[in-house]
Amino acid sequence: MMRQGLHFRGQTWTIALVACCLLFAFSPLSGCGDSGPRKKQIILLNNTESPFWDAARAGIKDAVKQLKLEEAGYTASMDNNDGTGKGQVDKLKQYATRDDIVAVGISPIDAQNESMAEQLKKLKDKGVIIICFDSDLPADKQNLRDFYIGTDNIKGGKVLGTAAKILKPEGASYVQFVGTDTQQNAIERMNGFKESVGDKYEEKERKLDGGKRDVAKANVRQAVVKYPDLGMLVGIWSYNAPAIADVVAEPEKRSKYAVVTFDAEENAITHMAQGNIDVMVVQNPFAIGYQTVQTAFAKLTKDEKTIKEMFPKLGEPGGDIKDTGLKVVVPTENTPLKKEQFETVDPTVEFLTLPEFQTWLKKYGLTSS
Repeated sequence: MMRQGLHFRGQTWTIALVACCLLFAFSPLSGCGDSGPRKKQIILLNNTESPFWDAARAGIKDAVKQLKLEEAGYTASMDNNDGTGKGQVDKLKQYATRDDIVAVGISPIDAQNESMAEQLKKLKDKGVIIICFDSDLPADKQNLRDFYIGTDNIKGGKVLGTAAKILKPEGASYVQFVGTDTQQNAIERMNGFKESVGDKYEEKERKLDGGKRDVAKANVRQAVVKYPDLGMLVGIWSYNAPAIADVVAEPEKRSKYAVVTFDAEENAITHMAQGNIDVMVVQNPFAIGYQTVQTAFAKLTKDEKTIKEMFPKLGEPGGDIKDTGLKVVVPTENTPLKKEQFETVDPTVEFLTLPEFQTWLKKYGLTSS
């Protein structure tokens, strides 16, 4: 009996110890073997998983290292969304329950989603820094975020449209391919493209794939059959470029179309090298990742000097926006496209041949952008 009683009391102490560990495991303070306080989290929530974000992850990792976040008690990482508005809303709800998340970056997949706006407001009211990256909120909701970091997507659409007009000066009908028409960057790129090319170019359709690569390729197949007079195929999101190129790579199809796209996934770079893409307007996801972390960290640590350097017109209309720039990439120098043709649209645009662009990628250890 005595032996059983001692055993029971031992179990009681063991249970109490486990309970202690569980109680403090998720608190910002250390406990049960932790070496110190938990690091404060800067989370970047993307719209859908894509190789496009690999370069952004590299930028995030570099920012953590170069800015010495961990020494200051912070860290940063990217979280993947499932390609739906509900997915982002559910993630934001989870973030709101955690005291260690102090800044949230988001590429909003549904610009008009009221539930998303509600969750962003709750986080902001809680004191969490909110930054939009890659895609902004519409003007009437921009009070929900502190900054936007990424491409000027209207300008990006116009740059792509400028290239399209040079490649098909006689005019052409076209289809734009994209994941969704509710994300602000998709809306702005497609509208910017349409405005740039003008009435001489007929938009047949905007084909949506929901972020699914197999659907993206099927959409291209359907479009080239449905519209036999098509002369141009326009890829808006990163994976749309290889989806288009895969379908039109055959010589009898390829010669019929101008293929103009955004971004430079690894497969798209291969296709351009093979002559299947005429031009890529390339963003800088590395800089998007790095500068989103840099901005959040500066804001959290009250580093006003860095904020002023990054946003010199903060407080003025548009002063909370950081444009990470665009590159126009062409296969070779043997192209009708020249740098000066884009200067009226974007005087800061970089103009590179594919080999020059690949050299730039190699410099940063990247395979896509």
